[in-house]
Amino acid sequence: MSPQTGANRPADRIRTGILVALIAMLCTFADFGSNSANATETIDIRFPVRESEFDTVFSCQNDNNPDCRSCLADRPDSASLVMYSILQEALNAGGLAARVQVVPSPNSERSRKMVSEGFADIKSDWDFNIDADPEVLKSLPILRRGEVEKGIYVSQDTFALGSDTPVSDVHHMSAVSIRTWRLDWEVLESLAPASLTSAATKQQIYALINAGRADFTLLEFSSGPGMVRSSDGIRLYPMPGVKVVLPASQHFMISHALPNAEKIVAALNSGIDALHANGFIHQCLTNSGIINEQVRDWRILNPTEDQLAHHKTVPSN
Repeated sequence: MSPQTGANRPADRIRTGILVALIAMLCTFADFGSNSANATETIDIRFPVRESEFDTVFSCQNDNNPDCRSCLADRPDSASLVMYSILQEALNAGGLAARVQVVPSPNSERSRKMVSEGFADIKSDWDFNIDADPEVLKSLPILRRGEVEKGIYVSQDTFALGSDTPVSDVHHMSAVSIRTWRLDWEVLESLAPASLTSAATKQQIYALINAGRADFTLLEFSSGPGMVRSSDGIRLYPMPGVKVVLPASQHFMISHALPNAEKIVAALNSGIDALHANGFIHQCLTNSGIINEQVRDWRILNPTEDQLAHHKTVPSN
């Protein structure tokens, strides 16, 4: 072994050590940069919207002015826009960089299948629909059980006759709804009207009431003047003083096929908690008419057990 070779070995080892350290450092920086990019990468979330409300939500999606997503502008009378706004805000509040993209759907049933089969990612739905589907996950509640209220909607003539004397029950009245509207149908059956007819479409409900072949149906309270609802020129009015509640909660259903679905649900839940706490969800629901402050003190014809317990008089000592 030559003295020169022996003398160079420590230097070689130092140079090799430095090189290894530099390579490790570069790999660390590369990993850090990659993780940072992934952390800030915007995720596209496909949100199915029924065709009748698609243009409204799509217009808001492409509007640079955030007012339409604040649930303050124009008091939007669109449930889809409300849920779109809550979803976008909840994902942001949960720390997730996400962009909600609306996709058209003919109806709620089709939207449900789109999420279940992975052709869409997230939609709002009732608890029983989500619980029955093993292909989806469920968020925390957006609307808690009993928070969704509906009015007893009647024709103008019936409204005029009963406006001074609010009904105490509907046993003498005939009802119409759509049998596949599960919650509405269950509530109507519990109210025991004189008769209950199933219509094929929402337009037919209006037509039957207008023609005097049914007295009332259940509809969400409108945020418009007088809370009037209209379809094809037919106007229906809420009977004053009474309302019903839907005995179920609404959540977001999330497709299992969505990459990192569990992490997205965790972020969504964190955001929903925050939006309940800061009042954003309540603001959306009241400004859209889903929760209507005008009927806060109206009597519930079908109170839940919790509501009965809450209103039960405490006996004095």
